[in-house]
Amino acid sequence: MAALQKNLVQGGSISLPLSLKAKELGFRELLTTETIALPFDYGCLIVKGSHLRTRREELKKVLRATISAYDLSIQEPAVEKRAIAKYTRTTDREILEATYRENVKEYARRIPLVSLTGLASIADFRAEMTAEVKKLTLEKMFDNSLLQEIQKESSQTK
Repeated sequence: MAALQKNLVQGGSISLPLSLKAKELGFRELLTTETIALPFDYGCLIVKGSHLRTRREELKKVLRATISAYDLSIQEPAVEKRAIAKYTRTTDREILEATYRENVKEYARRIPLVSLTGLASIADFRAEMTAEVKKLTLEKMFDNSLLQEIQKESSQTK
């Protein structure tokens, strides 16, 4: 943000809450991942393969808690906004509302399954900085089996 203000750079990637400040200062938003239809998996749980094999039940508990937190954020927006306020250290209503809308309503998914196309965007970005990523195939980089098990279990209890 400071580099933009000092005219040292002509553009950059800015997320909330700084993007609101940038708009206030007269900067224009040129594009978003949504406007260019860039598939991007917003949030993923990353664990070692050995943990996935040996600690499945513990990891499923974490994922169930994540799903419950998502449900709470949808059912009780005020609770979510209090959490956003706490961790962003702001009380600005516009920032809280915009952050809630973008993070919960636009990007988050109740069951955060990873997609090959979404992972490809992230892997391409990381591969530019990390040689190890270049060596991996996408299929070896993710495993949706725990989330699929949770989906199956929840559909059987209904």
